[in-house]
Amino acid sequence: MSGEAGGDTVTLHGQRRHLPEGGGSGDIDTSESYGQRPGPSAGAPSIRPPRCDDITYTPAGENSYYIDLNGCLHQGAVPIGQEFLVTTPAEPGEPAEEAPPAVPIVVTAEDLQRLPISPGGLVVQPDRGWVLVNLDTIVWTDAGEQTFSTAVLGTPVQVRVEPIDFTWDFGDGSDPLVTTDPGAPFPHHSVSHVYGAAADQRQVTLTTRWAGEFQVAGSGVWQPVVGVATTSETSEPFEVRTAETSLVNG
Repeated sequence: MSGEAGGDTVTLHGQRRHLPEGGGSGDIDTSESYGQRPGPSAGAPSIRPPRCDDITYTPAGENSYYIDLNGCLHQGAVPIGQEFLVTTPAEPGEPAEEAPPAVPIVVTAEDLQRLPISPGGLVVQPDRGWVLVNLDTIVWTDAGEQTFSTAVLGTPVQVRVEPIDFTWDFGDGSDPLVTTDPGAPFPHHSVSHVYGAAADQRQVTLTTRWAGEFQVAGSGVWQPVVGVATTSETSEPFEVRTAETSLVNG
């Protein structure tokens, strides 16, 4: 930095230099006149003092400094104090790494299918190894709501399932019967089938569909599972017989 001095006015000329960290000395880019008194009269010889490096920087916050130029003034000049505040651009830093988004905990239909859901049992009545043609063969199941504790991605999860419908296949070529009723035992039965012909062996197959919902870590908020699970069970084989009649003399 160079400068001109005359009277009580100092004019500085120089180039910008990066301000040091934590204070110190250095150059500053300025060509303004500091002070309020006029310079030397016209025609006076120009005075060029030696380059001044006695500039003090005092931190005033992030990337900001107060500049003290008093060390550059000639003896007897009016002090100018720390009046000049300079702020430098912040150095570009590395962009902060974004935290990966939280993975939502979801129970899928595949997860539901892997649960050990109890089918509920399939009962055929009369339960004696055979039934009669043209009479009701009663069927029912005890399937009901079930709750499981498991974990998804290491997070505790509760899952509960309940049956939504039942498909009964009576094994004689008739169309399967679909109900939302699990049936009931005799004499309050509500699901049954009539076999129209004798057969050495028949079996009933029951397929149950289960809807599920889950809550994460005991939150108390139950969310539906998209999709359903199914269970299937088959009865023991039984015979379908024709009823025999006999005449009795009165």
